[in-house]
Amino acid sequence: MFKILNNHDYFRFWLGQVISHLGDGFTRIAIVYLVATLTKDPLTIGLVIFAQLLPTAFFGIFFGPLADKYNRKWLMVGADIYRMVIVVLMIPFHHSAAALIILITFQGLGSALFDPARSSSIPDLVGEENIQPAISLSQSTRAAMDIIGPSVGALLMMTNNYNVIFTIDAVTFALSALFILSLRNLGKNIAAKVVSSESYFMSIQSGVKEVVGMPALRFLLILLIPITLVCGILNTNLIAVLTNEFHVTAFHFGFIEAVTAVGVIVGAGLAAPFALKKFRPSTIFLTGTAAIGLWMVLIIPLASFQALYGILPVYVWSIMVGVLNAFLNVPLSSLFLKVTPAAFRGRGSSLLGITASTASMIGILAGGWLSKEIGVLYGTAISGGLLAISAILMPLLKGYRSLSEDSSTKLEPEKQKPVAAN
Repeated sequence: MFKILNNHDYFRFWLGQVISHLGDGFTRIAIVYLVATLTKDPLTIGLVIFAQLLPTAFFGIFFGPLADKYNRKWLMVGADIYRMVIVVLMIPFHHSAAALIILITFQGLGSALFDPARSSSIPDLVGEENIQPAISLSQSTRAAMDIIGPSVGALLMMTNNYNVIFTIDAVTFALSALFILSLRNLGKNIAAKVVSSESYFMSIQSGVKEVVGMPALRFLLILLIPITLVCGILNTNLIAVLTNEFHVTAFHFGFIEAVTAVGVIVGAGLAAPFALKKFRPSTIFLTGTAAIGLWMVLIIPLASFQALYGILPVYVWSIMVGVLNAFLNVPLSSLFLKVTPAAFRGRGSSLLGITASTASMIGILAGGWLSKEIGVLYGTAISGGLLAISAILMPLLKGYRSLSEDSSTKLEPEKQKPVAAN
């Protein structure tokens, strides 16, 4: 997996991701803490998550075509500079929860522009045949920064100087922009030139028609709905499960968050890449979906194990959540990039983001409702059971067969890197 870093362009691209995610980790924990202490209202804290998801859910469809029509390098640089400015604006408004939530929403607009351009740039940098190791490294890096960023951010918060935290995050966006700007060979893929003559709104229409019209991609979008919906429920209920049902102390809560991210690193860096060498990505994706659903069902007996053996079973369950999460994200990203035509990867990525963000938002609401109606334990378990059933039934659909065929045959004739245009 790390051999991909021998590609000097991708190495700089990856460094930009490391620095940017590290700064995001500082800011994320600072904002959640600030909003929690300023309002002491769980609903307002939930609005922080909604504020991060809303821009992609509602505006992603308008940003995807830009990644197909224009130079992706400049789109990412512009998005980084924009987000840098937004973070700087948080400095004078860090005493206002409402202002922070509004600024997070505006920052999310920059991410909604950046993410499709970034994901569709990976094949341009590493070549079609190296998509899987590049995705694995990206997932591992994100998980590692999810550990390091909030941990360092928590230490910085001890100074009670939030201006320093926001300033550091702003600097990381500037550095990320510089690394991306140094990539001379990164630009608009030549295959995307066919859409340059289309109007902006026509490109949106043709992108949706192309992506939804492909059985393999349509299947991915359909399967993504229950997955991200259940993940939204899990994200909503997990904190309540740990604190209210398992009575985890603050000390152990922090370490459980860390071991979950370690599980993602192990899964994305070792287990998932090894499995992808042995089996089709579509098989791993569906198996991983069923596995994480069944693992969520095991939260019911986990309560009994925790009563008998203490906190250790909770740690084991949490680290496996991270590992199984990698068996969803790595093959999903690989499948998407492999089966999506190069000229539509920006728009396809935006549709994927819209689907995931919308379903996650519904899942967050559903998780809150389920926890009130039947309790967080049974709400989590029932959601997992439904996810496992969905995964078991999906191979019966025509789209799954199309996905399996496309992911195994689409790229065999073309083993060369796409040429990038300036």
